[in-house]
Amino acid sequence: MNELDMLRAAQPDVPAPSRESLDGALARILADGPEAGPTGRRAALPGRRAVLAGGIAAAAAVAVGVVPVLGGHGSAPAEAAVVLRRAAAATRAGADAAARPGQWIYVESTVRGVPGAGVMWAPGEDADTPHPTTSFHIRSWYPATGGKIRDCKPAGGRHGWCAVDPAMVVRQVNGREENLALFPDQHGWDPDNEEFVRSLPTDPALLRARVYAQADEKSFLQNFDRDQAAVETVADLMQGHIPRDLRAALYDVLARVPGVRLDKDAVDNAGRHGIGFARTGQGERLQIIVARGSYRYLGDRLTAVGDLPGGVKAGTLLRCSAQLRVSVVDKPRQRPA
Repeated sequence: MNELDMLRAAQPDVPAPSRESLDGALARILADGPEAGPTGRRAALPGRRAVLAGGIAAAAAVAVGVVPVLGGHGSAPAEAAVVLRRAAAATRAGADAAARPGQWIYVESTVRGVPGAGVMWAPGEDADTPHPTTSFHIRSWYPATGGKIRDCKPAGGRHGWCAVDPAMVVRQVNGREENLALFPDQHGWDPDNEEFVRSLPTDPALLRARVYAQADEKSFLQNFDRDQAAVETVADLMQGHIPRDLRAALYDVLARVPGVRLDKDAVDNAGRHGIGFARTGQGERLQIIVARGSYRYLGDRLTAVGDLPGGVKAGTLLRCSAQLRVSVVDKPRQRPA
């Protein structure tokens, strides 16, 4: 039993602390703790962008009342931590442009994997009967401002509700086009929204607190591994259009996750060789692949390390992706020069 559980048992009528107070407390502990490092200046459970390296949430998230608990202390093994710190420093040394309201985020990628385990397939060529060896070429255009949640009524009973304005996404899967609705997350975690992305802290301790708070939203899952869920959250963010200082802070966050190891030769779905940062948990091994030298995000690999539901055997490649291009454009269907 952890400290918060004991407090709840002793004082069952005391309301749970707010998410904001827990985030602040966890950030202070991390900043003062032994794993704190230099500060700088913003998933994977198969879902959201991770499943199609540019995909969408098909429905609004279901609210889950989870109180984050302290944990995940420590850091990556020394070899991985050194390279991650180097990646953070190299990534900060550059400039990038933010998308303006009315502009669109273009993401081009490829992905293959096991349906229902590593990827979820949208309608498109061969999508009705996909095979793990089928590689999908995906072009997606996201509106920079994302969806909105508005006009929320008081919660409680049967009367709590909000109006949701989804963002309309244009996507081409193996050349076949479809228009999809991207619903915002009711908890406010919306990495497809440029405004949300640029609101995330770039101080590594503060960002780590936010990442772990988001990871805790999955704590209801069987065999939940908090550190593994944090790596999945980082991987999900990595796949979007994010500023350099945020990407650098994400490398600093990974350096503080125990169990993250360095793979000196990792290969993405396009056959490009880079370096990988990998962690094993919840029966899976997730590898985030980046380019040597520039540390640009290349893709990810998700592999089963144990037998999984649905007859998936240990050693099966659940997902392999490659991010080919991310850019800001002025309208959907426009490709960067």
